[in-house]
Amino acid sequence: MQLEELRRMAATLGDVLPIDLLPEPDRLELVSHMAVRKFKQDEVVYHQGDPAEHAYVVFEGLVKVLLLDEQGHELLVSIMRRGEFFGELALFEKAPRDGTAMAIIPTTALQIERDGALRVLRRNPEASRFMFERLSRTIRTLEVKAEDLAFLDVTSRLAKYLLEIAKTGLPLPLTQDDLAAAIGSTRMTVNKLLADFEKRGLIDVERRNVRVIDEALLLREVRP
Repeated sequence: MQLEELRRMAATLGDVLPIDLLPEPDRLELVSHMAVRKFKQDEVVYHQGDPAEHAYVVFEGLVKVLLLDEQGHELLVSIMRRGEFFGELALFEKAPRDGTAMAIIPTTALQIERDGALRVLRRNPEASRFMFERLSRTIRTLEVKAEDLAFLDVTSRLAKYLLEIAKTGLPLPLTQDDLAAAIGSTRMTVNKLLADFEKRGLIDVERRNVRVIDEALLLREVRP
């Protein structure tokens, strides 16, 4: 792909990539350190423990980021949509990947090489602040998830997560295994809770999608 074509593609993500904050030479340099990557459904972008040399931005599709323990248990940390970063810690430290990233559906992402991006960011304080703000959001999200795991029971965690999904206004093709990984539970437990919520008219369970019907009643299931 020619640089100018890649640049036009990246510019459509101006709300997350600091393209407009950069002077023209630095825009060109940043784009020169990008590549377009396409992933099939369920294809792994990178594995936990892999060397981290790139950050990514979702151009279209969905990516889930997972943590895995030694027994293979999964915790779904986040779901990244169009215009959202993942693997961005690669820009701030040279350490192995602390999680696994996988495409939920066919996905296109911009891959950003660390060393080249850092040279541009160091010359542009406003763009650097932009990136640190994005990293701060990620940290806050992880803090909330840790609090939920520590202080909410499984029913509350599932109800809260379903409400968070509903706020996006978009159907997310998540399996019951995904939901279990997102709330730190098991598929069997999630299956039973979903059936109970559906029976009481709180949600409608479809294939790889759960639609919230009554937000007020579902919110009552979130008990600190």
